[in-house]
Amino acid sequence: MRVRKVQLTSFRNHAESSLEFTGGINFITGANAQGKTSILEALSYVCLTKSFLQQADATVPKFGGERFAVDAILETDKNIVNHVRVAFDGAAGKRYFLDSNEVRRSADVIGMFPIVVLSPGDFALTGGSPAERRKFADLVLSQVSRSYLEEVTEYRRALKQRNKILLDGKLSNAFDGDLLSAWTDALIAHGSKVMARREKFVNEFQDAFSASYRSLVDSGEVPGLRYEPSFRVETDIESDFRKAIRELGRAERARGATLAGPHRDDISFTLNGMPLKEFASQGQHKTFLVAMKMAEFGYIRGMLGETPAMLLDDVMTELDYSRATRVIQAVGTLGQAFVTATDMLSFDDKMLDARETKFHFVREGSVVYENA
Repeated sequence: MRVRKVQLTSFRNHAESSLEFTGGINFITGANAQGKTSILEALSYVCLTKSFLQQADATVPKFGGERFAVDAILETDKNIVNHVRVAFDGAAGKRYFLDSNEVRRSADVIGMFPIVVLSPGDFALTGGSPAERRKFADLVLSQVSRSYLEEVTEYRRALKQRNKILLDGKLSNAFDGDLLSAWTDALIAHGSKVMARREKFVNEFQDAFSASYRSLVDSGEVPGLRYEPSFRVETDIESDFRKAIRELGRAERARGATLAGPHRDDISFTLNGMPLKEFASQGQHKTFLVAMKMAEFGYIRGMLGETPAMLLDDVMTELDYSRATRVIQAVGTLGQAFVTATDMLSFDDKMLDARETKFHFVREGSVVYENA
């Protein structure tokens, strides 16, 4: 997949910006707070129907307005050209159009135009909370499997309803046992499928990730991934999930919340058998993350048969020259890439390695010039 063109209208500080892209590396440069990241965010809306920054739609319109729009022309690996429009109105909400036809469910879009994003916020993946790692797995799996996206959506719905019943019961000291039981069944049914798919993903992902890590590091470091459910799985996930819920019944009523399930799982990261979070250096954390993103690219392409676009937002400030060089050289061989940076001093001929490149300079929410 490649993005041919994108137009931003009243999007962040862009009143009206239009960019045409090369199929290689697109560098988007400019000083801080000029609108570079907004261009990548607009691509995220086109491909994922939402911002990769996890921002609410209502915060996006320029200068506190009520509307924004993103129009894009995308081409698949099979040379099929699609026109996409994402429009937001404070009163009507967000609408997504594919070739002039409105698509009402995000699940019908996600995975059609796959992307891999690496931004400063992603550096919490290796050292942050389990929620960051769950979010990583969910985003990857949602792009390659519509059934997974539907299962995780239904699980979250069941979790929300079950938590409400538990909290209401705690506050009133009167639990609706039949209603709680019904949502518990839904929670276990959908949650078991989510957990099984996450476990399979981690096992599938391990080899590609290890290969990506070796391409970035010359030493004999051995990285590892392991899926860690929130309860002990001894026989099968569904029966052990039900057992855990039963055993936690009193504690859940006291807390007013569900205490077991995929919303509390984790993926542990290790380096040479030791926990990454506790024993790795800052540089090793960064290498681990970059390898994860490179492996994500390969995994998505292999599962979908469609090449993702790479979005690298201001990562050059997070990486030393050696790592940055390897990253740029690697993504330049993978497919279309979008890289934001404050200037071009970070890049040289060795890093670019004669790849097809185009430069877009942004100032105060306008694309001042483009140079191939």
